[in-house]
Amino acid sequence: MTFDIAALDFDDPTQLELKLSPTELNQVWHKNNFYSTSSRRWNAYLNQICLNAILPWIRDEYDPEAKILPNISALPSYWELINGTAVKVGGARLLLVPQQTIHLSELRVPQEWIDIPSWATDYYLAVQVNPDNGWVRIWGYATHQQLKNRGNYQASNRTYCLVEDDLIRDIDILWVARQLCPHEPTRAAIALLPTLPLQ
Repeated sequence: MTFDIAALDFDDPTQLELKLSPTELNQVWHKNNFYSTSSRRWNAYLNQICLNAILPWIRDEYDPEAKILPNISALPSYWELINGTAVKVGGARLLLVPQQTIHLSELRVPQEWIDIPSWATDYYLAVQVNPDNGWVRIWGYATHQQLKNRGNYQASNRTYCLVEDDLIRDIDILWVARQLCPHEPTRAAIALLPTLPLQ
């Protein structure tokens, strides 16, 4: 993975674009050959590309101790069922939400990442993935509060959607906010899940 600010060729300089080599993309594709369906394999591929590009950047720029939650070995079981990868950065939790789309109109987050208390994160990063051209782009982010309070819940596919205009487009604002206001609330209240009886 390389980061070259001079090579960025898109319209919005507040968005971060990270490049991946064709060799790395090929290796990721061949390592992800054990999923139950081709769509699940593709989902895992996009998530792994996203993680491979963004986690080293976070470690280089902001927190060398940033780590995957719950751990790297659990990711295949998550990606078999759901889109997204949680990362702990300092005292905050981020969710990388990759999407392969040309027209960026909304951030779509699976309900589990919003409504399960132990899964909820502070920030949700909208990441455009373009494997054909070997890049990922962070094009905006939102807090848990924004998604829960302003997002539109879609029961048909169990996702929360937040339109482009409600996202914060400049990723640098996230890091400045964390420095200046580290205790600012980012999460909305979540109802506790009921305890299931053993039988």
